Amino acid sequence: MFTKRTLTLLLIIFSSSFLFSQIRISTDFDSGSIGSYRLVDSAWVKRGANDSILTLTYEIESRFDPLNPIDTALRPSARWYHFKMEGVKDKQLYLTIKNSEVIRPFYSYDGINYTRFETGENVYKGFINKIFTRDTVYISHFVPYPYSRNRHKVDQWRVMPNVKHEIIGTSYLGLPIEMLTITDESANEREKKRVWIHSRSHPSESPASWHMEAMVDIITSDTPFGKELRKNTIFYIVPFINPDGVMGGFSRSSSTGVNIEINWDRPDSLTMPEIKILKKTLERVTSNAPMDLMLNMHSQISSSVTYWIHTAESTTERFLKEQLLLSSLTINYSPYYRPVDQSFSAVAPRYFEGWIWDRFRERSVAITFETPYTFYNQDRSGTWVSIDNLRELAYSSLYAISDMMNLGREDRILLDNETAKGSRNWEVSADTKNIFFGDTFFISQKEGAKLRVVSPTLQKGNYELFRWVVGPADENYPEDTNIWVKVDDVTLRNSGKVRYRYKSSIKGEKIDSFLLLKRSSQ
Repeated sequence: MFTKRTLTLLLIIFSSSFLFSQIRISTDFDSGSIGSYRLVDSAWVKRGANDSILTLTYEIESRFDPLNPIDTALRPSARWYHFKMEGVKDKQLYLTIKNSEVIRPFYSYDGINYTRFETGENVYKGFINKIFTRDTVYISHFVPYPYSRNRHKVDQWRVMPNVKHEIIGTSYLGLPIEMLTITDESANEREKKRVWIHSRSHPSESPASWHMEAMVDIITSDTPFGKELRKNTIFYIVPFINPDGVMGGFSRSSSTGVNIEINWDRPDSLTMPEIKILKKTLERVTSNAPMDLMLNMHSQISSSVTYWIHTAESTTERFLKEQLLLSSLTINYSPYYRPVDQSFSAVAPRYFEGWIWDRFRERSVAITFETPYTFYNQDRSGTWVSIDNLRELAYSSLYAISDMMNLGREDRILLDNETAKGSRNWEVSADTKNIFFGDTFFISQKEGAKLRVVSPTLQKGNYELFRWVVGPADENYPEDTNIWVKVDDVTLRNSGKVRYRYKSSIKGEKIDSFLLLKRSSQ
């Protein structure tokens, strides 16, 4: 015989069970990923006299990649998660997400527009507390950059003028691996620099793809900067080198469990098809000459931007200087990158950069660039990573590349010391313990030593003139060195040359290149 109390409890249990069954978790979509999950606790919580809210606590484990059949000692990663929850509207959800390091991940009500959880909604790593206002929500480690987004952007870019598209091969699961070759074909090819960029060997590293997408948008744009880049450069861009891993929602491996980032020195029998395709393509496009610059785009869990710079001990002092020049130029243009954030390692043959070093040595600068997932400059109270500021960082990257290889030429004009005149009171130095452009720089032999630089013929307009402050080629260097410092404003009322005379402030002052930036036309 049921008492009134027993019946009430049964109704609560039945009602709660029905409501709990309405929470559905799934990953059956592009880049979706989750491991195990379970309901830990549930309760109705009274918030007022006539107001109660259903509170649900879930424990979620992000999914580990498959065991690596080649590098068997390598522990599988479980960084990435991206799952959908249905039936969540107006319920208090507590989610504990294990195995992943990220803080303040993202959510979306439509699977397109993503928002970071507020600090109060993610006070502790992996713990989310939120009442969602819509019935369906997607929760993700970072704003996803899925395979479908890449397909959409490649289809957009491939039909643009000056863009050549080709499928260079297929992945283990048969997805196309695509390359874009971007250049102004009307310009003289012999004088062009050549730049290779690839991304997404690690599927979880979606910030790298947002950064790279912005770079390609700038390169293909109808802006003066975009036009100058195409006029003076051939870009070879492979946006996704691991499409299987991205579509399958893996963290650091392909669908087979192999981390293809460290698969470059394996025998053919242990080399993944994606790496074989990249090797074959690289051998083809470098058959006549090496690339000038090669960028391997990544994201890292450390809360800072960095380049992985190869040490002089594993390469050469000159090669270290070239890498540090690119890095310091990027620092110059970005508030999100500092000298202290630079990372250093020995070049190793299992990586892409090591494979390139073994073939071209100093003739090709190959380097990894990393963006964070969380915030910049190790500063939690500072700027958090977003699609918008990754686009800002894309400009910083391209300005640095342009300066390093003198790609602007009309709007960003590099005047190296070969253009200098009247340099008899200056010593010419090639000391690679300093960061400078080209092969040499000047050291003044007395205070007041004069140096005159002359530009090529330029269009009329307003320009700003900067000089490069030569600093040490060290892991850390003073913040007032290895930067552009403005020295003058220049106005050309008619097309012509800029002639500028610089006077050293002290004996021993180091002078290298000057940079003219065009601001407006007259």
